[in-house]
Amino acid sequence: MLKRTARPLLALAVGVTLALTAGTAAGAAGTSGTAAAARHADGPTVRTDQGLVRGTVTDTVRTFQGIPYAAPPTGERRWAPPAPAPRRAGILDATRPGPACPQTGVIAPLGTFSDNEDCLFLNVTTPRTSPARPRPVMVYLHGGDHNDGAGAMHGAGRLAAQGDVIAVTVNYRLGALGYLAHPDLEKRGESGNYGFLDQQEALRWVRRNAAAFGGDPHNVTLFGESAGGHSSCAHMVAPSSAGLFDRVILQSAPCTGDEGGRDRAAALADGERTAAGITDRLKQAGAPADWRTADTEYLVRAPFGQEPAYAPSYGGTLLPRTPREAFASGRFNRVPVLLGTNRDEERGRVYAMEGQKKATTGDPDARLDQADVLAFLEPEFGAERARAIAARYPADAYDGSYALALAAALTDGNWSRYTVDMGRALSARTRTYTYEFAENDVPWYAGPSIPKPAGPTGAPHTFELPYIFELAAHEQLTPAQRALSDDMIRIWTDFARTGTPGSTADWKPTTPAAVNALSLASGPNGIRPVHFAKDHRYGFWKSLD
Repeated sequence: MLKRTARPLLALAVGVTLALTAGTAAGAAGTSGTAAAARHADGPTVRTDQGLVRGTVTDTVRTFQGIPYAAPPTGERRWAPPAPAPRRAGILDATRPGPACPQTGVIAPLGTFSDNEDCLFLNVTTPRTSPARPRPVMVYLHGGDHNDGAGAMHGAGRLAAQGDVIAVTVNYRLGALGYLAHPDLEKRGESGNYGFLDQQEALRWVRRNAAAFGGDPHNVTLFGESAGGHSSCAHMVAPSSAGLFDRVILQSAPCTGDEGGRDRAAALADGERTAAGITDRLKQAGAPADWRTADTEYLVRAPFGQEPAYAPSYGGTLLPRTPREAFASGRFNRVPVLLGTNRDEERGRVYAMEGQKKATTGDPDARLDQADVLAFLEPEFGAERARAIAARYPADAYDGSYALALAAALTDGNWSRYTVDMGRALSARTRTYTYEFAENDVPWYAGPSIPKPAGPTGAPHTFELPYIFELAAHEQLTPAQRALSDDMIRIWTDFARTGTPGSTADWKPTTPAAVNALSLASGPNGIRPVHFAKDHRYGFWKSLD
């Protein structure tokens, strides 16, 4: 297979804030699509196995935020598996989110600054009415390169109310606190997957408590986008995650590729380098030079050097096989899967590169050229393959835009080809459906801080999220976009309910011989079958292996 340099799934360019994300300012969208309910002492109350929680209610949903699902991972529990949350006396005020896990917030609106390690909270949104029978439960793991984000950034009111489901969003440890592997930490057990273990603990909490909120603990769908999707994929192959969920939705997470996971040996080596860098910073600051007890400011994403691309690490007891190995051998948790990518995953990253060139040259009209394309492709794919890729994606085929040509190549090579591979491998063992989010124009970020690109936006990485969640950082959906949002919520929740995406016409399951992808876009002909493998030049990319 192609060997590529490690890179984060969300790319930042100097001076260009095109963080390809979908979040809100801290805590702004944790309740529902209607106006946030006033916080009253007579709000809805539910008894969990840790004690009573009191939330808020609107015309359509009940929301319970900031519920601890594990003990605070502080003190001796730092860099240790999560422990269950203790029982509480009285009634927990669950009317606002708990703190996000430590992060710098430098790629807002994806994340928000936090230095609070007491962060293992989840949020539950339910329809307002009592169910005739237990509702499906959907547990969402947020994206953010395993470095940023929080569950409460994704308002789940429309998802819960329109889809008649229980929606749960989860915080989990991030960055070094969540994914640092190091030989010194091995004395306490296998290191490097603490954030993943947090997710398991949250799923156990859901199994124990779903019924109290009107949910069916035997019908749990795990879903996530980007890093959250790669985490969901990891749960599919973790023996200890068996029985914690019944279906999976993977959004922009083709986990049979090179992204989203690390070899344990490499993770341990990265951890030693990272710990040395933290120690150097501590010494420079005159602080005690013990990286294991350092303040969080030294442990989250910081400018001291190139941090590793944090992600689950494979090859140990917890995750003995990579997704590629597990799906090929059939040794994974076989549940129905809905998977897909966005048609223009890499456009945002490439527009950021072009923005960087403008800032560097001082020329507001600067554009990427052939030399820029090759300079980017060669380190990632090698010189010979880079020339072949550039020839296959000429700018003339993209209205003369080298940026659009490069974005198409990177989307096909880094995302689409592995989506085909994954769908084929999974479908040989379990029922699998494939989609492509293919909007031509998506709701951009609200406000002037992140200007909309001059070129066509297409459907970049993360931009399907406003169609599933309420995200205050984005512009409002147009009526046509809202209609697609309604369709997508129906598809997602029908799949959660039954393991099939409902009555959508002409959507056949993926097979080892045929992807059978459905395109999701606005307009009267927007939802339709597409030739996904052909459209994304799958044969060409396989020829480069």
